[in-house]
This record gives sequence, C-alpha cells and structure tokens, in this order.
Amino acid sequence: MSSNADPEIGSPSVGSEDAPADLSVVTTGQAGSRVGRWRWRTPAALYRLISAPALRAVLGWDLAHRDVRWVPTESGTCLEVGSGGGFYTGALARHLPPSGTLLSLERHHGSLVTLRSRLADRPGATLRQVCGDGTRLPLAAGSVDVVFLGYCLEEMPDPYRAVAEAHRVLRPGGRLVVFLWRPAITKRRRDPVLARMHELFAIERERFGPQNIRLCLRRPDPAPAHTSSVGSTAGTVGRG
Repeated sequence: MSSNADPEIGSPSVGSEDAPADLSVVTTGQAGSRVGRWRWRTPAALYRLISAPALRAVLGWDLAHRDVRWVPTESGTCLEVGSGGGFYTGALARHLPPSGTLLSLERHHGSLVTLRSRLADRPGATLRQVCGDGTRLPLAAGSVDVVFLGYCLEEMPDPYRAVAEAHRVLRPGGRLVVFLWRPAITKRRRDPVLARMHELFAIERERFGPQNIRLCLRRPDPAPAHTSSVGSTAGTVGRG
C-alpha cells in the first residue's frame, strides 16, 4: 500500500512516446493537482508500519515470499508501482533472476532512500529506483516486461489511467500482476477498473478471495499482418 496518487505536471501522458527510454533512476516533479474524487492515501510516515509482516499477515493474509510467486520470473525488467515501505520489494528482488532488473517506483523520495539503504546487500535482481507517479509513468512505451501493482490502485484518484499506463509501458506479451485489498476499494469503484483490465489484457490467472483479489494478466501480442487470401490464390495460379 503506497501513495502513488497524485498526477504530476510535466510527466508523460497516457500513450505518450515522450517518456525517457533510459531505465536508470528518474525523478519527476512532486507538484500537481489531484484528479477524480478519491482523496485518501497512506501517509509516508506509516509506510514502515503497514509493511510489518505480522500486521500484513493479519490484515490482508499477505506473505511476501508466497505472494511474489504471482510475478513471472522471466529475465528482463519488472516495475513495482508503489513500493512504499518495501513489503514486497526485497522478496521481488530475490524472486527475480539475477540477470533481471527491478524498478521500484514510489512518489515519496525519502521512502526510496530508506528502502535503498535497507536493501543494499540483498541478493537477486538489480534494483533501480524511480521517484514518480503510477498514473504518469516516466518510462518509454514497451520498455517493461512485468508491471506489479500491489495494493496501490486502491489509493489512486484515477486507477483507470494507471491501468492504461501499465499497458503502455509493457511490451507485447508482457504481464501485469495486480493485488487489490477489498476493504479499501468498494465494489462500485472496483468493478469498472476490473472491466478496464479485461478490455486491455488477457486473463492468465485470477483469485477472488474474501480479503484480496489477485490477478495475472498478459498484454496481447499485436495481430499478425493480414495476408489476402485472394492475393495468395492469384499468386499460386500464376505460377507455371
């Protein structure tokens, strides 16, 4: 659970090709106006508290080492949106292959600094950090293999845009993994977001529990170029 909630001035818009291709640490501006009617988000001062394993196990039935198995272990780049206090970040880094890269995105810069210090010697994928907003990802289109939205859509004023941004930065065939905590997002607000995911992605795996909803989705590959059957037939007839 994190605070990737405020869209930021100067960040690339949905579908934009203006996002930087470089996947090193990127810092975007923190000023901006809120979009939509949702106003609650977890204060950064509470990140460590809500990332306590015992508390998460009780409130959300979350076990980091088990939950990250939803994330494909393909080599490449995995983007964690809303790393917050790092409940999943270390487990994700260990879960991914050493040849992979984990981008930890969080809008609160101080939390990224703290997390970097805590995970400095951890094994697994290379960890890079991005200070930015989940609704305006500062990444190029098609530059990411996996996007992980772990309990962050609940706090975003525009979760539909966040889903569209995940679709934009994912390569064709890339995976989107989403965790939602039912108590924090009502059915009325949740159903349109899930419908949007079904429009943009193909469902590979899903689990609807009493506390959590977990999804693994795939961005479809582009449709193959259409070959005219008439042209093919004509070409066949024309050969001696």
